[in-house]
Amino acid sequence: MLAGVAVGLALTGGVAGKAMAQTLIYDNTTNVRTNLVYKFSREYGDEVFLESGYRTVSEFAFQYFGDFNPTNRLDATAVVRFYENDGVDGIPGPKTALMPKTVLWESAPIALRPGYNVITLGVPFVDVPDSFTWTVKFSGVTGANSDAAGLVLADPPTVGQPLPDGRFGSFWDAWIRDDPNREDGWSLINFGFRPNDPKANFYAQIRAVPEPQTWGLLAAGGVFLALGCRRRR
Repeated sequence: MLAGVAVGLALTGGVAGKAMAQTLIYDNTTNVRTNLVYKFSREYGDEVFLESGYRTVSEFAFQYFGDFNPTNRLDATAVVRFYENDGVDGIPGPKTALMPKTVLWESAPIALRPGYNVITLGVPFVDVPDSFTWTVKFSGVTGANSDAAGLVLADPPTVGQPLPDGRFGSFWDAWIRDDPNREDGWSLINFGFRPNDPKANFYAQIRAVPEPQTWGLLAAGGVFLALGCRRRR
């Protein structure tokens, strides 16, 4: 009976702890521009700089626009990837922008639908650094008008890390993979630098939890709590 109570408390405490501990570490979902979508047929996405806190990602959300006839595109899908920016420098000169290289996580294919859609994915507790690049690769569509899908723009982020140049959460450019067969096959894209030009930042939201070792401590705490309750009887 005592063992059952201890295990029950540990499991209950762990589940409750996960729900309570999940923290928003990046949010760019407020200032959305649904009037402009860049529908590339290549893998592309944004390098994001996370607010201080947990670094084990548990949930990721993004928004896309599907511009296709679903009866003709039953195989239209998207795959999300997280990359560490540990590749070669993508900017010649004194500034440094390391390309995405090491894949930290890849989702299963996501079936696409036409119109504006927000996708929220459970992430299997993937550890990320303070900044990383998330991308989406749309497949089953050509990228032409009425046969494409694209990420939805949003700027500025409302949760993230301040950057040295005064921006917040993300620079005004994005990474696109020109050659999927080369590790250095990435380039930076932007949509202009005038104040009213759209920024190459995309709708995204990232939540994280404490690292897995913390759950072990929470579970152990639940066991000790149960033992303590037993001894006081």
